[in-house]
Amino acid sequence: MTTHTRLDTTPATSDWRTSAACQGIDIETLYSDKPSDQHTVQRICGSCPVRVTCLRDALGYETSTYQVFGVAGGLLDWQRKALIVHAQMGERPNVQQARVLASPVFAGFMREWLDWPADRVAGELRTFGVLASPVTVRLALWWCGGRGSVLAPLPEGDRRVQWMQVRDECRPVVEMLRGHGLSNRDIVAYLGVAFHNFERAVRSWRSTDASVQDTQTQQQELGVAA
Repeated sequence: MTTHTRLDTTPATSDWRTSAACQGIDIETLYSDKPSDQHTVQRICGSCPVRVTCLRDALGYETSTYQVFGVAGGLLDWQRKALIVHAQMGERPNVQQARVLASPVFAGFMREWLDWPADRVAGELRTFGVLASPVTVRLALWWCGGRGSVLAPLPEGDRRVQWMQVRDECRPVVEMLRGHGLSNRDIVAYLGVAFHNFERAVRSWRSTDASVQDTQTQQQELGVAA
């Protein structure tokens, strides 16, 4: 079994890593893509005294072109990738506020909203006099074990699967993100959906576009013929 020390990306005067709860954890577990290993590491992160510092450090060197992997600061790779996308959009979380929202003080509220999208939770918090940006709330939801997806839970009786919901609800935001030069994998992380469901939604959009184009062409040809 191999133990590790967190990647040194800050000046030598910083000794926060010596306080990290993950010190001594098998490095293969720390950077594993197995859900069971990831959940184990996230549980350790939940009680880590330097979780906020660890996350800030990771986001300091991870970029959209960096191969993000493993758990850092209590977040999975795709969650940190989503925060990178948010940052590219000029949206950065208040990490300290997210820590408070994920603390036992707010636990009773947050547990009721774990499946909600962050913007909806932010709206609910405002009714209690708490002002927090959606990206800050999204981080807090992840730390609480929530989905933090852009997609809202389907209402009772709605039998659509995830790719259908992406197809029906996400095209405007996808086109906006593409306009900022973001890759499909960046967009998938931002949405918080499975890549294959995103691909299927994109194929559906393309098929619809092609059908509309064919109809318009036929109408134009008929108009010329008339």
